[in-house]
Amino acid sequence: MTSSPRAAGNGRTVTALTSARPSGEGRTHQDVLTFHVADEEYGINIEYIREITKSKAITEVPRVPTFVAGIILVRGQVVPVIDLRQRLRLSTEASGSKARILVVSRPAGESEISSEDEREQFGLIIDRVNHVIRISDLDLEPPSILAGHESEFVSGLCRIRIEDDAPSQRSGPGLAVMERFRIVILLDLTRLLTFEHAGSARSA
Repeated sequence: MTSSPRAAGNGRTVTALTSARPSGEGRTHQDVLTFHVADEEYGINIEYIREITKSKAITEVPRVPTFVAGIILVRGQVVPVIDLRQRLRLSTEASGSKARILVVSRPAGESEISSEDEREQFGLIIDRVNHVIRISDLDLEPPSILAGHESEFVSGLCRIRIEDDAPSQRSGPGLAVMERFRIVILLDLTRLLTFEHAGSARSA
């Protein structure tokens, strides 16, 4: 069973927020599918997402990194599957009922000329799918604010303001309005899908 990524219909909208930054024409926007892996929320540009499928039987293969769970068949094509918990060095545990496999295509290189169908595909095991959000490149913070290996597979960070129908909360001496935010970590697919395989670099 497969489904196309879409925003959840729970009455809640999400808006990328930036402060004290230029606005207007010239902004480049991207639509990003957000999802959870462990306790963190991540995002991938939907340009690279081919489909979302429920968890299925994965065939293990020898001589691959520990974060490669194995392979699956997607529309007759063999697709390697990466366990994002292990790839991102997060805590590991059994997948729940909301776990999904994101089938993504490799981003094209600067000098590469290939169609979407010609690019190699990978499956990414995630814990649950959230929303599709639209963000501006001006809303992104560089991954350099993260320490060490935490920024290895990150292309940027985006602060998201959550808007819903709940009354505004006020706190403090001046009763300032408390807004609710969350951080979405945007993944760098090129780095995420490039790794050593049987003594050589495998690039997705």
